[in-house]
Parts: sequence; C-alpha cells; structure tokens
Amino acid sequence: MKKQFIIKSCFLAFATLIAVGCSKSDPAPDNGGEEAPEEVGQYLVAVQAKGTGESASTYFIPVESLENPEQSISPVGTGLEVNNTFSNYISNGYDGFVTLKYGRGDAHVGTRVTINSNGKAVQIGQQFEIQDGFVTAGIVGDAVYSAMSGFRAADKTKATFNIIPMSPSTPKFAYMQVDQFAGYEGKNAALVGIADAGNGSFYTGLDYSADEIDELVVAKIKASNLKPEAVYKDVRLSKSAGQYKSARYSQIGETSKGDVYVFSGNYAGTKTAGAVLLKNGATGFDKDYFWDIEKASQGYRFRKVWYVQNDIFLLEFYNEKSEAGKSVSGVASQFALLDMSSQKLTWVSGLPDKSAIPDLGTGEPYVLEGKIYLGITTTNESPRFYVIDPVSGAAKKGLLVEKAEAIEGVTFVKQK
Repeated sequence: MKKQFIIKSCFLAFATLIAVGCSKSDPAPDNGGEEAPEEVGQYLVAVQAKGTGESASTYFIPVESLENPEQSISPVGTGLEVNNTFSNYISNGYDGFVTLKYGRGDAHVGTRVTINSNGKAVQIGQQFEIQDGFVTAGIVGDAVYSAMSGFRAADKTKATFNIIPMSPSTPKFAYMQVDQFAGYEGKNAALVGIADAGNGSFYTGLDYSADEIDELVVAKIKASNLKPEAVYKDVRLSKSAGQYKSARYSQIGETSKGDVYVFSGNYAGTKTAGAVLLKNGATGFDKDYFWDIEKASQGYRFRKVWYVQNDIFLLEFYNEKSEAGKSVSGVASQFALLDMSSQKLTWVSGLPDKSAIPDLGTGEPYVLEGKIYLGITTTNESPRFYVIDPVSGAAKKGLLVEKAEAIEGVTFVKQK
C-alpha cells in the first residue's frame, strides 16, 4: 500500500540547467497559503549508477520515505533504468520528471518519467531531441521550457525555445527575437533562466555582458507568443545569472505573495552579490529594498537560487571567497537559507563538510510539507539524502542510496 501524504508545499525551482518546480496549476501553495487536500503517492528518486552496459545509466526508483537514515535503497535490480545520463532533472508539479541532457557537440535529448498506478517508474512516450540545443530551462505552467541564446546560438538575434509537455506528444519549438527589448534595441541579449510568473508568463534574466553592459536587466515574457510584456532594470547589481561552463541558472524567484526577488551572484561583474525586489503589481524595482548578500555572508558569492516558502530562499554558495572585480570560480557546495524580508542569513548546519562534497555533488533540492530534501554525494560515503528545516537551517541524515554514483533529484508523484 502506498503511503499517504498531506502535501502542503512543493519546491519551485529556478535553476536552469537544472530546475525543480511546482506547476502554478497545482493546488500546492507554500506554508503561507491554504493547505492542499490529502494526496496519495510516492517519491521518485533519480540516481546515476553503473548500468547494465559499459556506460553510466540513470535509475528512477519509487520510494515511500526519504527521512530514515537507517534505511537504504539501491539501483541494482530496482526501478527504471534509462541508458543515458542527464544534466537537468525538472520536477513537473506532481506528475514526475522531465529530464534533459546537454549534448555538447552531440544531440541534446530528453525524456519524461512518472510513476504508474501500479507504483512502477515508467517513461512517458519516447525520448525526444531538443531543437537547436539549450543552455537554460525551467517550468512555465504545466510545461517545461528550454532556451538557447547568446554566444552559442546560430543566430545571435534569436533564441530557440522548446516547449515540453508532460505527455507523450512531441515537444514544439519556436523562435524569439532577443535584440528588440525596450531600451536595448539592437543589442543581443543572452537569456538566463526561466522562472514561472503565473498567468502564462515567465521571467528571464537578460545578459548584455557581450556589449559590456554591467547592470541587472530582467524581462517578463508571455509564454504563448514569446513576446516581452515588461523590462525591468537596476544599476545597483550586475546581471542576474548563475553559470557553470555552458550552463546558465536562473536567480529569479517569485514568492507565494507574488513578490519577485531578483538575485545577482556577481559571477563576473564589478558589483556586489545581492538582491533587489519587484513588489507584486509594481512597474519597477523597489528603490528602498537592497540586500548586499556578499557582505552578509562575509565575502562569499553564490551560484544557484531556489524558492522555499514565505520569503525564504535556499542559496548555493561558492566555497572560497573571491577577489573584488574578478570572476568567481571553484567548487560551490555550501548552503544558506535567506529570509529576504528580514534580511537574515542562516548557514545550513549538519551537512557533510564542504571539503568532502565535490562540485555539482548535490542533487536538486525538493520541498514538501515544510522540509527541504537534498541529495548529497561525498568523497567518503555513498550518496545520501539530508532533510533540512527551512527555518532553523538544521539538517539531519536521511535515506542512503547504495551502489550509486550520485543522487540527481527527487520529486513527489501523485497516485494515478
């Protein structure tokens, strides 16, 4: 019998290349909203391990709980084996995963995985190819959008979007002009991140660093026709963008109240790493709100940003402090919870030492019932889930995954 869960919140992710999210159409508000009705389902864990062939595979394993440190699972002989590995594990509401693979010189491909009525992990339809590749992705409504633009695009004046439904149908693609944003006409924007704005729209960061423009620019885009609805600018911060090699991560997050916090990790800018606020219904950034997060963290910059609940965000910070005016580099494997309204930063405690976590050694966080579930790979133990309290920042050990190379992500799937 499947375990029964009361779902109160789900994690809205803005990462992109990797993203975790909750569809705006799902009745799953955060802890500040009304409780959703009881739902029955299982967690779907994605892990990477040595497959039946010579190369690594991805295993999708249904499990009842992630919290018991005395319990373990193994991909050997269990779950669904997909003979491929992926760079993105995007949680599509409570329907399952959309996975995407950054192909470098090869094809960019993806697949969709869920749990069927018999409690088994299954693929939805066939593997698909992403038109023109991608460097960033995220949830918009009940579909995954990926985008390719910037220096890797064949035509730098256009971005290619792939729209991927959680159904067996073939993804669609469309082009968007990126050289006509208001105030920046004739300049080619690289799009960074896809953050759901509700009502069929999304936010994306505009990167004009190729034109030596060092300021924060964000656009709100209508998803149905890929037309800009608004452009927001703030000179107090550099571009809103996280990156790892060719990957681009969103640093934009909308809260349950409709306020939008826009972060800048100061990857290569001349300004500090911080955040500004676009209040619900406002036509521009709040001039009275500014948080110097680099100063609050005592000199650390950050790469990835995830919304948790209320005004709380989880940030992935680089392990080493960076010199002013220089690009940040190195491993990012320490985490902090930020209460944006009170401007309180709390380092997450109880995780393995950051020196034992390799770069990209953590899966995508997932929030359910007021807890953050984070899969971590270390140099001295099999991959394991850690359960983080989003208020205190205290983490405790959870489910162990044996005979695996990494935990890639987790999502909760409602019973079909």
